[in-house]
Amino acid sequence: FVNPSLSKNGLEPFTIDVEVTKNTAIFCRAETETYTVIGPHEFRGYGHEFEKAFTTIQVPQSTGHHRVISYKFGDLKFVVRYETDGYLGEHSGVQTQTVEDSDHGNLLKMMETLSLARSTSHSRRAPDSKLVIKEEGKQVPIQSTLEIKTRASRNPIRIHEVLPQLWVSQTPNLVRAHHNGGLFGPPEVEDVTREITKWEEDHGNDLTGLAMLIKKIIRVVRDNGGNAVVKHDGRSGSLEVWTRDGKRMLPVDLYSKLGDKVESTQAIGSDARKTTLKIGDAVYSVDISMIPFLSSFINFQRLAQPQRTDFVLEDIPLFDIALKGLESGYRQCFRSLRGDIPQYHTLCETYDYLGVDVLGGQSVDDIFADLRACRTDYELEYKRYQIVRGDKTRARDAAFRLLFLIIRGEFGDEKQDPVKVYNAVLFVVSHSGTFKHGTRTAVRAAFEERFVVSRKQQSQLERWRKKDVTNRSDDENTTEDEFPEPYLSDDS
Repeated sequence: FVNPSLSKNGLEPFTIDVEVTKNTAIFCRAETETYTVIGPHEFRGYGHEFEKAFTTIQVPQSTGHHRVISYKFGDLKFVVRYETDGYLGEHSGVQTQTVEDSDHGNLLKMMETLSLARSTSHSRRAPDSKLVIKEEGKQVPIQSTLEIKTRASRNPIRIHEVLPQLWVSQTPNLVRAHHNGGLFGPPEVEDVTREITKWEEDHGNDLTGLAMLIKKIIRVVRDNGGNAVVKHDGRSGSLEVWTRDGKRMLPVDLYSKLGDKVESTQAIGSDARKTTLKIGDAVYSVDISMIPFLSSFINFQRLAQPQRTDFVLEDIPLFDIALKGLESGYRQCFRSLRGDIPQYHTLCETYDYLGVDVLGGQSVDDIFADLRACRTDYELEYKRYQIVRGDKTRARDAAFRLLFLIIRGEFGDEKQDPVKVYNAVLFVVSHSGTFKHGTRTAVRAAFEERFVVSRKQQSQLERWRKKDVTNRSDDENTTEDEFPEPYLSDDS
């Protein structure tokens, strides 16, 4: 969030549960999915098979290895739980210790006070819990731990993609395994300690900003009941903090060790930033910071009459749809207008009137990159296949920006820009698994209205129109996209 460019997928939505009890804050990311079901005819990469071939399970029937490390960051002491993929065996020269022979050290002694220490019995059940704790295996020093990344050779893994993750977990070894059609070469273990240190030095400002943000979140949550949810929608540059009632994040017996109790409170989210105003005959509650025209209008009214709370404006065409697009994503505009091109012209004019920067400085190349974000790839991470570049929400929002660019945008290169726009349009109309019928129809109609369409381009577009008419269903449910790569044309 502090620097979205550090993520291979850019700034994505996330939700983090936060509890603050006395001098302890607990952060836990809410996962959208905790497991993946792979059908008999689905392909999700070779990552699991690679791990089976090149690693050995040390604890029978185990499904993963989670570690807990502790370090100081930004004047705070962090205890971080994470999952690691493996470690270097004894032949590597790194010594391992059995649980019985190991010296627990400061961190494990600290964990003893949280009722997580060794038991005299081989296995035991936690009080009032179905969790059975069984001691097995051996303690592995962090110096031998490693992260495994697999990917097709045509899309090699860059070191900068994984360094942020390795820095958080302080994992010093990396295996980048590339394959051609599922055939891997011998894996090589890289010691990336120096790269991690260099990354930390180069991103000092980002890390300082992260530490400040964490402290601010802790302060806000503490001041508002100690139990909250931190959310980011993946589009705006702000976080929302909502207090919550819900299940505690730790077993009940641990709260007596941490002290303090959690109290129920009310939501403290973005509603506090909203202003009530009447536009035409409708009343809206609006975050005016998103709309420059309204922000200037309201600020001027408050400056002239500080006590004023009623704000009235004349009707603004399609304001309700424009507001929905700002609050919930521009893709919502397609759902409201369907394929009515004159109304899209009106909506785009309204966005301009309101001073909303729909394009955000993006060129047609940038928009095309966002459209292609819907393409699905798979990467094995934390023992589960993670979807890479499969962000259909981002792609659908980009489709509206493409339409806005076609209707209201200016083009510098009269030869190349129309070709780039055509390729982007063709990508949209050929991917019914991502873009619904109304979106495909509107984008194509806007293109044909703005540009001179060549015979070859018309033939390609007509091909997809006929296919669309044949396959279109009444409920417009999207299916999986059919083609791995878009058609790209150099013809104008």
